[in-house]
Amino acid sequence: TLSVSENVSKLITQIKQDKKMTKILIKDLSMQYNDFIALGSEIKELKSLTALTINNSNIGNEGARVLAPAIKGLKFLTELYINRNNIGSEGTIALVSAIKELKSLIEIGIGNNNIGTEGAIALASAIKELKSVSYTHLTLPTSDLVYISLVA
Repeated sequence: TLSVSENVSKLITQIKQDKKMTKILIKDLSMQYNDFIALGSEIKELKSLTALTINNSNIGNEGARVLAPAIKGLKFLTELYINRNNIGSEGTIALVSAIKELKSLIEIGIGNNNIGTEGAIALASAIKELKSVSYTHLTLPTSDLVYISLVA
C-alpha cells in the first residue's frame, strides 16, 4: 500500500464510505506524489462527482499527470478548480487531455499557476472545443494573454 499523508488518508476514507459524493473541496494541503496517486484512484470511482476543487495544495506537474486520468472519467463534473498549485505547462497539457472529455464542464479555474504559453494555448483550445464552459479563471502575464486571444 502507498504511504499517504494523514489528511489525505482521512479524505480517502470518506470517499470510500460515500461513493455518491458530489463535491470535494481540498485547500491549503501540502500533498505529495503518493497522495495524488491514492486520491486519483479513489476520485475516478465517484461517478456522481459534480465539483472538484484542489486549491493551494502543491499539485505540480507530477500531480497533474497523475490526476488527469482520474478526472477524465468524471462525466458529470461541472466545476473544476485547481488554482495556486505550481502547475506548469507539462501538467496543464496533461490536464487538458482530461478536460477535453468533460462535456458537462461549466466552470474551470486554473489561476495562479505557471502554465506558460504552451499550456495556456492548449487550455484555450480545449475550452473553445467544449462549448459548455461559461466561466474560466486564468491568471497569466499580459503578453501571454494577448497571444492566446490571437490564437484561440
